[in-house]
Amino acid sequence: MLFDLQSGKRRRVVQVLFGGLAVIFLISFVGFGIGSPGTGGIFDAIGLGGNSGSTGSPQFDEEIDDAEAKLAENPKDEKALLDLAEVHYQAAQYQLQQDPESDDAQAEFESSLDAWERYLKLDPKKPDPGVAAFAAQAYVQVADADGAAEAQRIVAEDNPSAGTYGNLAFYLYAGGKIDEGNAAADKAVAAADTSQKAQIRKQLDQLAEQAQKLQEQAEEQAKQAEKQGGQPPGAAPIEDPFGNLGGTGGVGTPPGTAPPAP
Repeated sequence: MLFDLQSGKRRRVVQVLFGGLAVIFLISFVGFGIGSPGTGGIFDAIGLGGNSGSTGSPQFDEEIDDAEAKLAENPKDEKALLDLAEVHYQAAQYQLQQDPESDDAQAEFESSLDAWERYLKLDPKKPDPGVAAFAAQAYVQVADADGAAEAQRIVAEDNPSAGTYGNLAFYLYAGGKIDEGNAAADKAVAAADTSQKAQIRKQLDQLAEQAQKLQEQAEEQAKQAEKQGGQPPGAAPIEDPFGNLGGTGGVGTPPGTAPPAP
């Protein structure tokens, strides 16, 4: 189910991991795939790539209505669902550019992901990697690390590279799936140019180490809160895991910092 993090404890763990790793990645690591459309670079994924948003005033409503009309005739129209997922994503990016505080952007991201998940339920033989890249970014915006990883896996398997698998590792680590993250990290290193293998291995090893520490800390904090009769699991709303880096509040670099050079 969309946005279901299963339990309050897991939700808090994912929040800590996603937020902590995002800041570490932005400040300390190379953003894989920067400037490469469709590669799923982490800076593109959190809105720093500058290539995914719309700059004009497109007629999103008309495109959405067209796709919805086709789906009314045939709910299993895969292309219409893909079109709907993509145009809602573009509308969300447009809303963020017009007003970084807009609640409309969040609604558009959720509508995009609803269409994407309806598409996946049709069990397509080969899920569309281009729209999967949009979906991965949309999942980041709604703080769903598991969803981001599932979508990014489609991107990586279609276009295996250090960037696509590096970002898959990031999302898996953020979701607390350390072993799966390590496997993706190995693929990222294997796909990297010889001159970059050592650097990428060092970066991803450090990311894995931080993910493990953050996971242990978050789980311990959750246990202590339960022992002390703190807020019951599931009672707290999901906070933006990127702090001021993402979500409906807009995306930007941390105050006083700049994204590292590619």
